[in-house]
Parts: sequence; structure tokens; C-alpha cells
Amino acid sequence: TRDDVDCTQEGLGADDEFTFASAHFVVDGTLGDVCLGDADDRLTQAWDALATIAPPGQLGDLGVFTSFAASEEGDEVTLAFVQPLDADGTLFQMSVNLDEFEADPQEALLTMAHEFSHVFTAIPSQTDRTVEAVDDCETYSNGESCFFEDSLVNQWVDAFWVGYIDDFDPTVESTGAEGEERCAIDAGFLGSYAASSPEEDFAETFSAYVFDVPAATPEQQERIDWMADQPGLAEFRERAEAAGLTPVRNGFEVCGAS
Repeated sequence: TRDDVDCTQEGLGADDEFTFASAHFVVDGTLGDVCLGDADDRLTQAWDALATIAPPGQLGDLGVFTSFAASEEGDEVTLAFVQPLDADGTLFQMSVNLDEFEADPQEALLTMAHEFSHVFTAIPSQTDRTVEAVDDCETYSNGESCFFEDSLVNQWVDAFWVGYIDDFDPTVESTGAEGEERCAIDAGFLGSYAASSPEEDFAETFSAYVFDVPAATPEQQERIDWMADQPGLAEFRERAEAAGLTPVRNGFEVCGAS
């Protein structure tokens, strides 16, 4: 167990959109005791999928692993999400929609990689959470923190978002609809949701890289090759390959049609 995580509905962030069905503490990178609801084998399976691809040392950035039920309002289904548990971004909560996880095992694998990238790109070595205002950040800001110049996300912006970032509003929610215009003109994006923000673009491409998804366009391949050149990311793919989880077919929307 741990005493630095409020494992209640309120503490985990339940609201009109999300309620939590079950939750486990994560202790030193290991799935710990149930701290909310009842044990659910599907949540354990989701954790096992994450633990298969993520280096054990990095799983220590998680403090709680939960399942949730989402309201049926809106056009897009939330498969999973990540949020910080403290103001400094030293500890995170990962939450999984188990109904969706169970319905499509391949999408579930991609989602685990996608969401965990939101953890390792938001830790204190990557972002300065004391700088929240976009105008006060000299690099890329998502409106909550300022990414360091050598951070993965800021380097990603410099490589692939030149021409888009000046008109990008980080306060707008990332949705497929928000990314449709960029997707229409740029074949590098793995779908309109990827085109909705630099972080979602990074996360979608990272998941494709980890599971050796074949690129549908040369521009997608350029993004995947960028991932392969980053120190520390290859271990995720190596672990996926060793577990026999690759390759995964390319089910991403193809962009650049206009």
C-alpha cells in the first residue's frame, strides 16, 4: 500500500464524465493492493500488458492504476487517460476503460503504450510545471507546463510541428475533430486524433513504433524512424518483440488525402 495517494472517488478525480470501478496502488513499479472497489481480472490483465512493454524502473512513476466507466455522452469513446497525482508531476494515475480494453485486444495494446508515453514525457526531467502561462514559456507549452528544450515533446514539435504550432491552441481539448484539418494536409499524422496536438501525435506514433506497426506512408515512416533514434525508447519495442506482440497491423486513419 501507500499513504501518499487518495484512493477515493473524489481523490481519483471522479466527476460527471468518469466514475471509477476499481483501483490498485502501484508500489515501486508493482501492482499493489486494491484500494477502491473490488479486484477485477481485466484490470490485472491491463497492468500485465503495460508491464510487459514498460521497463520496470519507469513503472515507478505510477502511483495508482484504475478502471473507469465513462458517460455515454459525446461522439468519442475514452479508452484510457493519465493524470498527475501531485503538483510536481512526480507521480501519475493511469485509468483504463475495461469494456473497451476487452473488446479489442490489439487496440488495448496500442493504448497502453500511448498512455504511458504521456507519463514519461511529463515527469520533472521533461517539463517545468511552475511555468503554466503559454506566453511565459520559450519552448512548447501545453498550458499546464513548459517543456524543456531537450525534452522529447519539444524536440518532436521542432521536428514535425513547424508550420502548425504558431496557430495551435493548447487549451482546446484534443479530439479527432480538432485534428481533421491538419490530418487532411499532412500524411505524417497517424489519424486526425494524432493531429489534434503534439502530445497526441507523439503518443500515437510511439504506440505504432513499440508494436512495429507498418507505416502507411513515407511521412509516417519518418516519424517512426525518429522514435527509433531516441535513447531509451528502443527498450519498449524490444520488450514487445520479445513477448511476441509484434507486428501489429496498421489500423490508423491515413492522413494527407487532400
